[in-house]
Amino acid sequence: MRAFVDRHSITFPSVVDRPGAIFAEFGVPYQPAWVFIDAAGTATRFQGSLAEDELRERLDTLIE
Repeated sequence: MRAFVDRHSITFPSVVDRPGAIFAEFGVPYQPAWVFIDAAGTATRFQGSLAEDELRERLDTLIE
């Protein structure tokens, strides 16, 4: 995983979840996956890649 992060110059926080506990908690069956948690604590999972503008749009809804 660290090699992938380095190779692709990923700068956002990434989680190493070897036992799969975090994936199981949020129902993530495979990568790529995103889990967005709003101020009320509601988690919304998105499976698949997100372009920068799509990611920004989703993040913006969390801070409104």
